[in-house]
Amino acid sequence: MKKLLLSIALTLAIFNLFAQKNGSITGILANSANHKTTLNYSTVSVYKVGDSILSTYKLSDDKGVFKINGLTIGVKYRLVVTAWQYGTYRKEVELTAANPALNLGTLYLSVKANDLNEIVISGERPPVIVRKDTIEFNAESFKTLPSAVVEDLLKKLPGVTIAADGSIQVNGKAVSKILVDGKEFFGGDQQIATKNLPANIIDKVQVVDDKQAKRRDPDLTAAEIPQIINLKLKKAIKKGAFGKLYAGGGLKDLYQAGGLMNLEIPHR
Repeated sequence: MKKLLLSIALTLAIFNLFAQKNGSITGILANSANHKTTLNYSTVSVYKVGDSILSTYKLSDDKGVFKINGLTIGVKYRLVVTAWQYGTYRKEVELTAANPALNLGTLYLSVKANDLNEIVISGERPPVIVRKDTIEFNAESFKTLPSAVVEDLLKKLPGVTIAADGSIQVNGKAVSKILVDGKEFFGGDQQIATKNLPANIIDKVQVVDDKQAKRRDPDLTAAEIPQIINLKLKKAIKKGAFGKLYAGGGLKDLYQAGGLMNLEIPHR
């Protein structure tokens, strides 16, 4: 009897846990000016109301449709929609047991008239922005350990894969260069940058096509063009030095020490 009751209790607990997480929100993003132009590859970020920590996010597809699954029933959420060249759209919603699958219909975004007039709310930076020729990831949206390096951060980014030999691909395309604030880091060696730079100094990770590779070989198809990753540093880091130092000891007076250091020297 005890085993039966324990089994029933466990089953109910699993059922309740699943039921709480089976909410979803769907919708379509469109231009408010003509109500026809859909907004593809726009970011829909989801936060709990009163919380600045990102719960989840999705990109709209090539028809402007988005669907966010795995949301908790009975929780109020704040949706923040960000599209390139459009103003930010915000909406609060709540999923209920009676309506766990919420369809918002079409959400209309207005073209951004003036960047200076846009209200920026701290903690609402979209995790991903897709511009005309650039994918930009907000590093703070992808949590890493305090000791993490850039490689750990890159592994958390959607579409980014790192092979055992350290080579990197973004959406199936090989990465040819890693830049730091638009400049090659330590002679352009990718692994020196990815395995030594601390992840917590990175503000944004930008991905663009390697246009020089296309000029060298005009026959390259869009799927074959290599990618360049540019690591944008936080403003505070740009004003000082950053790097990695290490040391160690062993048997018979054997010691090892080393490090990498980058010092930003202001131009006169």
